[in-house]
Amino acid sequence: MTKIILLSFVCLISFSFNASPQSLDALEKRYDNLRSVVKKDNMILDSLKNILETRAKQIENEKQKLNPDNDKIVKLMAGSVSLSNLIDDYQEKLDANSKNLKQLSKMLEARYSAKIDSLQLLKKSTKENSEKLDSEILLYTEKRLLISPQVDLLSFNPQKILEIDLTKTKNSDEKASLKEYLSSALAEINAELSEVTKQAKEIDAALILQEKTSKFLAETEFDRDFRPGKSSRSSTARTYESSILSVQDKLVIADQINSYALLLDQLNIFDKSENINLQKFNFKSGKANLSLKDYSSLLKELKQRLSDYKLILTNKIEQSK
Repeated sequence: MTKIILLSFVCLISFSFNASPQSLDALEKRYDNLRSVVKKDNMILDSLKNILETRAKQIENEKQKLNPDNDKIVKLMAGSVSLSNLIDDYQEKLDANSKNLKQLSKMLEARYSAKIDSLQLLKKSTKENSEKLDSEILLYTEKRLLISPQVDLLSFNPQKILEIDLTKTKNSDEKASLKEYLSSALAEINAELSEVTKQAKEIDAALILQEKTSKFLAETEFDRDFRPGKSSRSSTARTYESSILSVQDKLVIADQINSYALLLDQLNIFDKSENINLQKFNFKSGKANLSLKDYSSLLKELKQRLSDYKLILTNKIEQSK
């Protein structure tokens, strides 16, 4: 009786997992389309701002001439007003789309997390098709990684902060102000460190699954080569392989990876990490590729630098007491 109930429970989970794949597909398409729009509008906005800056320089240069052309200045200023209004319109549109993109990202993250939880529960409930379940868990883990939010660059100059010495500050008001500044920087470092630690754990879990998938594929290939009549991979193996390849295609355009690389570059003030090659973590060209193992290395290095910096800030604040 217990087995029947357990089987019914497993079937119910499996049904709910596959009940509405189209709605998830539609959500993913909305995210991809909106992401493309945001990226395009960002490029247009940057271009318009560059044109406006060029016009401002032209106006200033014309004004500084001995005999400025007033008609030319009026035309340039009129064009600049129109351009400025256009920039405001694009900025408003970009802000709205960026907000919607963030909401879609949260929705997708919740859906992927629910999928992963259901699959893990299903895996615990049955020993059948564990390899296929692992491949699907890996797939949705990778998807969740790819829509995780970008980290922000630090709002302060890390090098300048290191130059602050509260022990040499005699003025109490100035000392209190600098201490508050250091505390704010420490809070920012803690927030970044928390996010990096969370992402690193996610990557490590994905790496374990990926190792299992690679081992499974190797065993399946061996089985295919040495058993008569086994000329093609099983559907489970094909699903597994598809899961592995999917992340390799998408990590090329993962914007949040580049944001981690930029933060790492911002913290490039310690001599001990000179062997780290930041170029391989740069995705601006859209041509570079990154494995989960490389991603893990990036996050571990960033976590270490953030931890080192946190220690320095903590000591600076403690010295003032």
